[in-house]
Amino acid sequence: MNVKFLNQPKDVNFLDVLKEKLENNKFSKIWLVAGFAKDSALDLIYDSVAKAVANGATVECVFGLDKKNTSKDMLLKFLSLGCTVRFHINGDQAKFESRMFIFESEEGDSYVYVPGSKLSEGGITSNYTLIEEISYSKEEKVEFGKVKAALESGLMSDEFEVLTEEKLKDLASTGEILARITERKIPSINELYNQTTSTEENAATTYDEESGVDYKELLNSDIDIAIDSEETIKVQESLGDEVEHKIKKVEKEPEDKVITKMVGLEKEPDFENANTLIMQLSNCSSGEIKIAPAIALSLKTFFNYPDFFHVEKDEKENLNETQAVELEIFENASNFQADDDNAQIIFNTKNALIRSEVLKQISLDDGDIMRLIKQNNSKFRCEIIKQNTNEFEVWQNFCTVQIKGTTKKIGVI
Repeated sequence: MNVKFLNQPKDVNFLDVLKEKLENNKFSKIWLVAGFAKDSALDLIYDSVAKAVANGATVECVFGLDKKNTSKDMLLKFLSLGCTVRFHINGDQAKFESRMFIFESEEGDSYVYVPGSKLSEGGITSNYTLIEEISYSKEEKVEFGKVKAALESGLMSDEFEVLTEEKLKDLASTGEILARITERKIPSINELYNQTTSTEENAATTYDEESGVDYKELLNSDIDIAIDSEETIKVQESLGDEVEHKIKKVEKEPEDKVITKMVGLEKEPDFENANTLIMQLSNCSSGEIKIAPAIALSLKTFFNYPDFFHVEKDEKENLNETQAVELEIFENASNFQADDDNAQIIFNTKNALIRSEVLKQISLDDGDIMRLIKQNNSKFRCEIIKQNTNEFEVWQNFCTVQIKGTTKKIGVI
């Protein structure tokens, strides 16, 4: 038995280690054990797991599921490969916290990896962590067998159920997991309100296959339905809660279609499950958008804190927690659009900032609206909605909660 410690990100990237082992056809059985299995990481290893299965390996997954970070769609992809998936629903009372990746070879060395970080994108790519690598030669089958025995005896209890497609549907309908993969394309503001026509490929799906209407998809998409001028409809949220939305008809010329405008409800924002943040701007300065201290702490979940953040000093020697992100920037009054691959999300003791060199090319005025769409864990679309535009009237309806200590409001979708 040989033990090594791998230093991420200084010496290795654990994602590369996993890919290399998964795609190597010398392993007959593979265990992926993660007490916190996040869609972002599962997506990164999916193709390599598919290659492992194609090479003849048996893949056993044991995942702790989280209603904010694990989706039915992603787990269904793993089941479709032929993987066996056992699961534990992580709650406040009992959590599954093990992390272990095991690769068994009949003819060569077998490996056990015990990482210090979670199975998240940051955890297997950029977070600072030590990964224990234990290798067993084929002459050490007895010792390796003890590892397998301990693993299987601990994970064969009633606490770990074998996942099926039917069980997945139940978990999604009751809100134990997300219904859909959240890193999906969301239409931009100009796609929504400049009378563009969606292609069949990107057209909105207004009815979830199991649970009726997916209201998050509804709020971010064109809606083509016939309704009275004003009425209340009930839609089924992905997480299982029935909510009411007021919808108001807006005439569209010259086509005989009805486009609905969703009016934001006055309720506390659900930052944890949101993928779009709508906020009235204040204290604007060149190249950055400031987020008030009153809501900065709540928004850490929206920005995937702490998985993708690291501590660094600024020019004044202040410590900031920083995440590098890709930022698509759009300003609707002038149709300005540009990408910044080196933007930053910054948390400090005072507030939070979105900082970008591209933002310096835009006039940010007090009271303008920012529509920030989370496209994936490290990519956002930032749309600036100017006050003298028709779109501004639409999106200010979603700013329903006043930010403490300011005159500005915020909302989420």
